Amino acid sequence: MTQKDKKQKKLRVRGTGCYDLSDNSFEFTAFNEGPSSQTNVKNCKGGGKSWETTGSDPSRMITLKTKMSSPDQYADVLTQFETLTKDLKPKKPVVLPDSQRVVSEAGLQCWLNATKNELIFSGIIDLSKHPRDWQAEVLRQVQLVVRRLPASERFNKIINNLKTGGLKK
Repeated sequence: MTQKDKKQKKLRVRGTGCYDLSDNSFEFTAFNEGPSSQTNVKNCKGGGKSWETTGSDPSRMITLKTKMSSPDQYADVLTQFETLTKDLKPKKPVVLPDSQRVVSEAGLQCWLNATKNELIFSGIIDLSKHPRDWQAEVLRQVQLVVRRLPASERFNKIINNLKTGGLKK
């Protein structure tokens, strides 16, 4: 196959073209050509990303992502943050909360304290909306707790550890 037989592929390039009427010349300047402004890019499970910018004032950038349907968005973001910043060392020790929310629904929240093996749940019932059926609303919230907790990985881990005899006091 000779050079003449090869089909040349069309290459699309974004940019700006300028036509100068004085000397009938055309100049094209390509857009976004040059080295990347992001270096040392790291992605993690869950959608988080960290990178360093280049330029006159370099920075470290971090984006965290969590789904609205997640039972504990805080834990998702915290896990991504710890993964993306494990090479950074704090000047002072950071104290993380000992309990994390595992259920957050309308009027209902459950917090899991792994160190004390405690589950704390609180519910809010607007009595002006439920003056007669407040008992049904309490039952609905309790059923919601029972349905949502098995989806929590941390809750299952603590329950399984207690069943096997771990963490004895």
